[in-house]
Amino acid sequence: MKINSLIILFSIFLSACSAVGQYHIDQTARNKADIHFVGIPVLAGAVGSSFPITAKYSLTAGHIAKIMMVRVKAYNPICDVAIIYHDNAGRKLPTVEAAKKGEIMNLYGYNAYTAMPTSSSGVLQEFGWWDKPQKSCLVGLSNAGGIQGMSGGPVYGNNEAIIGVLTATHPKRDQTIFVPYQEISAWVDKETKN
Repeated sequence: MKINSLIILFSIFLSACSAVGQYHIDQTARNKADIHFVGIPVLAGAVGSSFPITAKYSLTAGHIAKIMMVRVKAYNPICDVAIIYHDNAGRKLPTVEAAKKGEIMNLYGYNAYTAMPTSSSGVLQEFGWWDKPQKSCLVGLSNAGGIQGMSGGPVYGNNEAIIGVLTATHPKRDQTIFVPYQEISAWVDKETKN
Protein backbone atom coordinates (compact mmCIF):
# COMPACT_ATOMS: atom_id res chain seq x y z
CA MET A 1 0.00 0.00 0.00
CA LYS A 2 2.80 2.44 0.90
CA ILE A 3 4.63 1.77 -2.38
CA ASN A 4 1.45 2.49 -4.38
CA SER A 5 0.98 5.75 -2.47
CA LEU A 6 4.57 6.79 -3.23
CA ILE A 7 4.17 5.98 -6.93
CA ILE A 8 0.99 8.07 -7.08
CA LEU A 9 2.69 10.95 -5.21
CA PHE A 10 5.68 10.94 -7.59
CA SER A 11 3.38 10.77 -10.63
CA ILE A 12 1.41 13.79 -9.41
CA PHE A 13 4.63 15.66 -8.65
CA LEU A 14 6.10 15.03 -12.09
CA SER A 15 2.89 15.84 -13.96
CA ALA A 16 2.35 19.11 -12.04
CA CYS A 17 5.33 20.77 -13.67
CA SER A 18 5.74 20.36 -17.42
CA ALA A 19 8.69 21.24 -19.59
CA VAL A 20 8.66 24.54 -21.48
CA GLY A 21 11.05 26.25 -23.88
CA GLN A 22 14.67 25.42 -24.57
CA TYR A 23 17.03 24.02 -21.93
CA HIS A 24 20.23 22.03 -22.17
CA ILE A 25 22.78 20.01 -20.22
CA ASP A 26 25.26 22.44 -18.69
CA GLN A 27 28.09 21.26 -16.45
CA THR A 28 28.48 24.79 -14.99
CA ALA A 29 25.07 24.27 -13.35
CA ARG A 30 26.82 21.93 -10.87
CA ASN A 31 28.49 25.01 -9.35
CA LYS A 32 25.23 26.96 -9.18
CA ALA A 33 22.65 24.40 -7.97
CA ASP A 34 22.51 21.32 -5.76
CA ILE A 35 20.50 18.19 -6.53
CA HIS A 36 18.03 16.56 -4.14
CA PHE A 37 16.22 13.34 -4.80
CA VAL A 38 13.92 10.76 -3.28
CA GLY A 39 14.03 7.18 -4.53
CA ILE A 40 16.29 6.30 -7.43
CA PRO A 41 16.97 9.25 -9.74
CA VAL A 42 15.77 8.74 -13.31
CA LEU A 43 14.29 5.26 -12.58
CA ALA A 44 11.82 5.68 -9.73
CA GLY A 45 11.99 8.90 -7.82
CA ALA A 46 11.76 12.66 -7.85
CA VAL A 47 14.48 15.26 -8.36
CA GLY A 48 14.62 18.87 -7.19
CA SER A 49 17.21 21.63 -6.93
CA SER A 50 18.42 24.14 -4.35
CA PHE A 51 21.21 26.69 -3.93
CA PRO A 52 23.28 28.03 -1.01
CA ILE A 53 22.49 31.31 0.73
CA THR A 54 24.61 30.96 3.90
CA ALA A 55 27.22 28.52 5.21
CA LYS A 56 24.45 26.35 6.70
CA TYR A 57 21.27 27.13 4.73
CA SER A 58 20.05 26.78 1.16
CA LEU A 59 16.92 27.97 -0.64
CA THR A 60 14.59 25.72 -2.62
CA ALA A 61 10.99 25.59 -3.78
CA GLY A 62 8.55 24.80 -0.99
CA HIS A 63 7.08 21.83 -2.85
CA ILE A 64 10.58 20.36 -3.26
CA ALA A 65 11.28 20.69 0.48
CA LYS A 66 8.00 18.92 1.27
CA ILE A 67 8.72 15.77 -0.73
CA MET A 68 12.50 15.48 -0.42
CA MET A 69 14.14 14.04 2.63
CA VAL A 70 15.70 17.33 3.73
CA ARG A 71 15.62 19.12 7.06
CA VAL A 72 13.56 22.29 6.70
CA LYS A 73 14.35 25.47 8.63
CA ALA A 74 11.30 27.44 7.43
CA TYR A 75 8.57 27.56 4.81
CA ASN A 76 7.58 30.94 3.44
CA PRO A 77 3.97 31.62 4.50
CA ILE A 78 2.92 33.02 1.09
CA CYS A 79 5.39 31.94 -1.60
CA ASP A 80 6.38 28.42 -2.65
CA VAL A 81 9.86 28.75 -1.12
CA ALA A 82 11.65 27.05 1.77
CA ILE A 83 14.94 27.42 3.62
CA ILE A 84 16.62 24.07 4.19
CA TYR A 85 19.63 23.03 6.25
CA HIS A 86 22.59 22.32 3.98
CA ASP A 87 26.32 22.30 4.68
CA ASN A 88 27.71 24.99 2.39
CA ALA A 89 30.92 25.54 4.38
CA GLY A 90 33.79 26.51 2.13
CA ARG A 91 31.56 27.31 -0.86
CA LYS A 92 31.51 30.69 -2.52
CA LEU A 93 28.11 32.16 -1.64
CA PRO A 94 26.26 34.01 -4.39
CA THR A 95 25.22 37.63 -4.16
CA VAL A 96 21.53 38.48 -4.38
CA GLU A 97 19.68 41.44 -5.83
CA ALA A 98 16.22 42.52 -6.96
CA ALA A 99 14.82 41.19 -10.23
CA LYS A 100 14.02 43.77 -12.91
CA LYS A 101 11.58 43.48 -15.78
CA GLY A 102 13.34 43.08 -19.11
CA GLU A 103 16.62 41.74 -17.73
CA ILE A 104 18.35 38.74 -19.23
CA MET A 105 18.37 35.80 -16.85
CA ASN A 106 19.76 32.29 -16.52
CA LEU A 107 18.09 29.37 -14.74
CA TYR A 108 20.03 26.45 -13.25
CA GLY A 109 19.00 23.12 -11.78
CA TYR A 110 18.79 19.40 -12.49
CA ASN A 111 16.67 17.57 -15.05
CA ALA A 112 14.36 15.08 -13.31
CA TYR A 113 14.50 12.66 -16.24
CA THR A 114 18.28 12.51 -16.63
CA ALA A 115 19.55 13.86 -13.27
CA MET A 116 21.95 15.96 -15.35
CA PRO A 117 22.83 19.60 -14.54
CA THR A 118 20.67 21.81 -16.74
CA SER A 119 20.38 25.48 -17.62
CA SER A 120 18.39 27.84 -19.79
CA SER A 121 18.36 31.54 -20.65
CA GLY A 122 15.64 34.07 -21.28
CA VAL A 123 14.19 37.45 -20.36
CA LEU A 124 12.10 38.47 -17.37
CA GLN A 125 8.95 39.37 -19.28
CA GLU A 126 6.60 40.45 -16.52
CA PHE A 127 5.59 40.27 -12.88
CA GLY A 128 2.22 38.94 -11.76
CA TRP A 129 0.34 37.70 -8.71
CA TRP A 130 0.30 33.97 -8.06
CA ASP A 131 -3.29 34.00 -6.87
CA LYS A 132 -4.86 37.13 -5.37
CA PRO A 133 -3.44 40.56 -6.26
CA GLN A 134 -1.69 42.27 -3.34
CA LYS A 135 -2.40 39.26 -1.05
CA SER A 136 -0.45 36.39 -2.59
CA CYS A 137 3.07 35.93 -3.86
CA LEU A 138 4.34 38.24 -6.59
CA VAL A 139 6.09 36.09 -9.21
CA GLY A 140 8.28 36.72 -12.22
CA LEU A 141 7.45 35.15 -15.58
CA SER A 142 10.07 34.53 -18.23
CA ASN A 143 10.57 32.93 -21.61
CA ALA A 144 13.51 30.86 -20.30
CA GLY A 145 13.10 27.11 -20.59
CA GLY A 146 12.47 24.79 -17.69
CA ILE A 147 11.85 21.13 -16.92
CA GLN A 148 10.85 19.05 -13.91
CA GLY A 149 13.68 18.87 -11.40
CA MET A 150 14.84 22.45 -11.95
CA SER A 151 12.30 23.65 -9.36
CA GLY A 152 14.13 25.18 -6.43
CA GLY A 153 17.11 26.17 -8.53
CA PRO A 154 18.57 29.67 -8.72
CA VAL A 155 17.61 32.36 -11.20
CA TYR A 156 20.60 34.56 -12.05
CA GLY A 157 20.31 38.07 -13.47
CA ASN A 158 22.55 40.33 -15.56
CA ASN A 159 25.17 40.91 -12.84
CA GLU A 160 25.70 37.22 -12.03
CA ALA A 161 23.66 37.77 -8.87
CA ILE A 162 20.71 35.60 -7.87
CA ILE A 163 17.40 37.34 -8.52
CA GLY A 164 15.00 34.55 -7.57
CA VAL A 165 14.01 30.92 -7.02
CA LEU A 166 12.51 28.84 -9.85
CA THR A 167 9.20 27.36 -8.72
CA ALA A 168 7.12 26.26 -11.71
CA THR A 169 6.40 26.26 -15.42
CA HIS A 170 3.29 27.56 -17.16
CA PRO A 171 2.89 25.29 -20.22
CA LYS A 172 -0.12 27.15 -21.66
CA ARG A 173 1.89 30.39 -21.71
CA ASP A 174 5.22 28.64 -22.41
CA GLN A 175 6.81 30.46 -19.46
CA THR A 176 8.80 29.65 -16.37
CA ILE A 177 7.69 31.10 -13.03
CA PHE A 178 10.01 32.18 -10.25
CA VAL A 179 9.79 34.01 -6.93
CA PRO A 180 11.79 37.27 -7.18
CA TYR A 181 14.32 37.69 -4.39
CA GLN A 182 12.89 41.05 -3.35
CA GLU A 183 9.61 39.27 -2.51
CA ILE A 184 11.30 37.03 0.09
CA SER A 185 14.44 38.96 1.14
CA ALA A 186 13.09 40.20 4.50
CA TRP A 187 11.79 36.71 5.33
CA VAL A 188 15.14 35.09 4.39
CA ASP A 189 17.07 37.60 6.54
CA LYS A 190 14.79 37.02 9.52
CA GLU A 191 14.82 33.21 9.27
CA THR A 192 18.56 32.84 8.68
CA LYS A 193 19.45 35.09 11.63
CA ASN A 194 17.27 33.21 14.14
